[in-house]
Amino acid sequence: MVQTQHPPRGGPVRRAGLSDCGSLTRRELVNEPQSGRVDNPLRRHACGRLVRVGWGDLARAQCGVITRHQLRTAGFSEAQVDAVIASGAVESLWSGVFLVRGAPLTYDARLWAGAVSTGGVLGFATAAHLWGVVEDQPQAVNVIIPRSLHLWRQPGLRLHRTQLRPTAITRRHGLPVTTRRETVLDYIGRLHRVAATTVADRAIQLGWLTPTDFERRVRQQPGRTGNTRLRELAELVSDGAAATSERVLHKILRRAAVSGWVPNYDVWHEGCLVAVVDVALPKQKVAIEVDGMAHHTSPDRFQRDRTRQNDLVGLGWTVLRFTWSDLIDRPSYVIAVIRGQLADAA
Repeated sequence: MVQTQHPPRGGPVRRAGLSDCGSLTRRELVNEPQSGRVDNPLRRHACGRLVRVGWGDLARAQCGVITRHQLRTAGFSEAQVDAVIASGAVESLWSGVFLVRGAPLTYDARLWAGAVSTGGVLGFATAAHLWGVVEDQPQAVNVIIPRSLHLWRQPGLRLHRTQLRPTAITRRHGLPVTTRRETVLDYIGRLHRVAATTVADRAIQLGWLTPTDFERRVRQQPGRTGNTRLRELAELVSDGAAATSERVLHKILRRAAVSGWVPNYDVWHEGCLVAVVDVALPKQKVAIEVDGMAHHTSPDRFQRDRTRQNDLVGLGWTVLRFTWSDLIDRPSYVIAVIRGQLADAA
């Protein structure tokens, strides 16, 4: 009986396991199909010659996983493959997919089994975990296959049928996977609105996405699942994003019955306009600024905001800054900070 080993919960999977397997890289495989399938038993030697990779080496590179198709491609006849199976050298995971005897069925091995058995590309939540977008590993291995490909469903696999562009496929730890940009867009498109905006905000701040990626994806791939959510996000990171985040703040203040605040308040000093504050409480000299989802994408804007903040502080104002995630995920925190500051100023 093959025993499944899972990594400790509460953190990302330790990726050293894939390195320990000696994962094949894209350059090491010859004539690799665009789908990402690892079928070719030839590897290019350092001197440029093609050398045959034994099935044991290939299985080791795939964390102990090997398929019947790969054994046949390695030069085995059907009878020889049957003999390998009968000898107990491999154990069946599901039809045509095997694990070398003694190798543990780790999470990494499950990823390899999903990729090589389908010829597909790891995507959605599985790719999001591999790229570090999310910490918790998904229960099912998410694999993207062409729409025209019909496969039997296998336990532990979740198949997504869509046609990927070649530029949307890469490798991570040797595994065929959607690029980080493609992964984040796919993953966000399946989330509900609040979670999607939080992940999108983080992705933009970390440079994984640009504000134009949402609109470009919807335009280039019409009809894709998740496009509705991406259209919503495209509006949030457009030129009107600041106005949208400010409206959310106004709504939070009204619900909390905070009074005395003024939107888009002009702060003047000696006849010069120092700043236009998103929301101000003039009596207490408290300025509330909101960083929208696209806030961190412009270095010039970032510098202007910091200069303006310093000017306000110099004039005796207290400046509170909140992010889009604060407004969406932690509105109670926003109100608590504002009320605390008002109490101190009283």
